[in-house]
Amino acid sequence: MYGGGSRGRCVLGSAYPVRAKMDWYLPSVVLHILAVLFWFGHMFFWSIVVGPITKKIAPPESGQLLRQASLRYGGLGWPALAVLLITGIVMLAYRGATIQQMMSGEFFLTPFGRILRTKFLLVACMMLYQFLIGHRSAPRLIYLNMLAGLVIVGLSILLTRAPTYFGFAWKFF
Repeated sequence: MYGGGSRGRCVLGSAYPVRAKMDWYLPSVVLHILAVLFWFGHMFFWSIVVGPITKKIAPPESGQLLRQASLRYGGLGWPALAVLLITGIVMLAYRGATIQQMMSGEFFLTPFGRILRTKFLLVACMMLYQFLIGHRSAPRLIYLNMLAGLVIVGLSILLTRAPTYFGFAWKFF
């Protein structure tokens, strides 16, 4: 599909080198990190700061009004997830993963794929939590949801930094 060279990657069939994949990778990483910050920041802010404050507002109707307004205008969670999906696909493509490999399950048998599968599972659990419970009162579950978010960040760091830190490269096949 593409060849290497000192001037960057070139797409076969083109008359000159085109840094097609690399041109999208860095913006995807930046957008991915920003979307994670918005998603987790929104979740942590509403759970740790706004939730307890709205319970203490007198009269209680005012707190409920604030909560209903936040639900009506939505949040950053679902749009951030859409950005995460798109940028995640771009970053996986840059690393050589194809949709066919992922759909067949072959990709998830590699060390990289097993960690990514765990990350995907935790994201799915967080999405299920948000869909089923959302902003309703679930004091203990929200902390489990936040812990899942922190584990996802840790797995992401492992996926991106472990190869350079431990001196090996992820091998897909």
